[in-house]
Amino acid sequence: MLAMQYRFTLPADYDMAIIRQRIHERGHLLDGFPHLEWKAYLWSQKDGRHPGSVNAYAPLYLWQDNAGINQFLASPGFRAVCEDFGRPQIDIWSVWDCTGNQAMPAAAICYQQTQAIAPGTSLAALRQQEHEQAARLLQQGALSVLSAYDPQQWRTLRMSAWPNEQEFMPQPIHGECYQIGYVAMKR
Repeated sequence: MLAMQYRFTLPADYDMAIIRQRIHERGHLLDGFPHLEWKAYLWSQKDGRHPGSVNAYAPLYLWQDNAGINQFLASPGFRAVCEDFGRPQIDIWSVWDCTGNQAMPAAAICYQQTQAIAPGTSLAALRQQEHEQAARLLQQGALSVLSAYDPQQWRTLRMSAWPNEQEFMPQPIHGECYQIGYVAMKR
C-alpha cells in the first residue's frame, strides 16, 4: 500500500468556507475510485488554538497500489485541482501499517506527524516502534492509525484519526491537526 499527500497552504485571509464547500460538492466523486482504499479530505484553518496552524487543504490518500495513483494523477479531477490551485508537490509514502480503514468515515479530526529518520536507524526497529505507537493510539480512542515511511527523504509519517479533537490525552500528540471534511471510500 502507498500513502499519498499534497498540500496547498492558502493565504491567512482565505475564506475556508470555499474549501469546505468544494469538499461538500466534490468529495463523493472519489467514492469507489479504482485502487483507492480511502481519501481523507483534510483542511486546517489558522486559529489561536493550534500553534502554527495555517489555512491549508491537504488531502491524504491510501492507495492499494501504484496503478491507482497513476490513474488518479491522469484524471480530470486532479487536473481540476491543478487548474484551481497550481500543480502541487506530491509526497508518496510506503505504508508499514494502517488499522481501522473502515472506521475512517466516522473520523472528524486527524493528527499528522512527520519525523526525520536518522542515519543508521534500523528500519525494522522503527517499524516495530510505530506498530506499538499505533496500538497505544487505538487504545486511547483513535479510530484509525496509518504509519509509513519515505525512503527518498528518509522520514516517517504517522496519521491518527479521531472522532473529535483530543485535548486531554495521556500521551500528547504533536504535529499538524486537520479537520476531516469527508472520507471517500472503496466500494
